[in-house]
Amino acid sequence: MEENNKIIRKKIFSNILMAIGIMVYFIVINFSYIRLDEKKLINGLKLVSMLILFLSIILFEIAYHKDSGKIAINGIEILMLAIHTLTIWNVVNKIDISFQTYILFSTYAFAIYYILKSILIYTREKRKYLKSLSDIHEIVSKDPIKKEAKKRKKKENI
Repeated sequence: MEENNKIIRKKIFSNILMAIGIMVYFIVINFSYIRLDEKKLINGLKLVSMLILFLSIILFEIAYHKDSGKIAINGIEILMLAIHTLTIWNVVNKIDISFQTYILFSTYAFAIYYILKSILIYTREKRKYLKSLSDIHEIVSKDPIKKEAKKRKKKENI
C-alpha cells in the first residue's frame, strides 16, 4: 500500500510541478508585456515559441527511442504550449481582448488541465491497486475446464 502511494504521489507531483512551471512561464510573459515594447514582445514570443517547439521535438525523439507513452504525452503538452505561445498575439488582436486578461485565462486553462490530469491519474492508479487486491479474477476463470473421457472397466461376473 505504501509503495503504491509513493508511485501515485510521484506521478501527481510531477504533474503539479509542470503546472507550476507553466504558470511561472505565463507570469514571465505577463511581466514582459509590461516591461517591453510591442515589437520586442512579439519577437520574444516567437523566439520562446521556437525554443519550446524544439524541446517538444526532443521529447518526441526520446519517447520514440524509449517507447514511452508518458514522455510522448508530455511532448504533446509542450507542443500545445508552443502553439499557444506562437498564437498569443494574433488571438489577442482578433478577439480584441486585453493581453493580460488572455494570459490570465491561459494560465487558468493550463492549471485546470493539469489538476484534472492529476485527478485522473490518482483515480486510475487507485482503481488499478484495488483491482490487484481482489483475487476473484483468479478464482473465476473464463476458460472452460475440459474433462477427458475415461473408459469404464467392465466388472466380470463370476
